[in-house]
Amino acid sequence: MPQKRKGHVLENLTLVSYIGISMTVPILGGVFAGRWLDARLQTQPIALFIFIVIGVAVAFINLFKVATKDVKKHQRK
Repeated sequence: MPQKRKGHVLENLTLVSYIGISMTVPILGGVFAGRWLDARLQTQPIALFIFIVIGVAVAFINLFKVATKDVKKHQRK
């Protein structure tokens, strides 16, 4: 019995880690891409804001995909 509970905890920890990584990577990528593009084009905050918004949108799309994947998995059973 304790083995099954430990697996459940590790599964939840994996899911939380995956969600965290899939949300932070696109946002940080947008920050770095925006800063790099601003430095190249001399348009200080414009590209940064655009790429941050794109990164946040991609992060929420990833979150939506993870949430719906879990729902679809439970509907099949």
